[in-house]
Amino acid sequence: MAFQLTLSDRAVREIGEAYEWYEDQVAGLGHDFLSVLDTQFEMIAQSPKLYAETQRGVRRALLSIFPYGVFYATKGDLVSVLGVVHTSRHPRRWPRRA
Repeated sequence: MAFQLTLSDRAVREIGEAYEWYEDQVAGLGHDFLSVLDTQFEMIAQSPKLYAETQRGVRRALLSIFPYGVFYATKGDLVSVLGVVHTSRHPRRWPRRA
């Protein structure tokens, strides 16, 4: 059973910023980032409890190639992506469950 995945405004903004940064570095790299991210979203939607909690109610899935973590929370059959954060960010900048 696949869960329904939604993105917060913060996650959409962070994805856009990462995409633009990677595209500025090398043409097409932003698209590669989105492809890896989409694969991770599919894995989360299939098995949201696969990844460890970083704090109560919030889990983090790391991207395989890019240094980003997908922070998300689940409720029923809904997975809410709270943020997509570079792994060098201080944990105080990580998304918290609302």
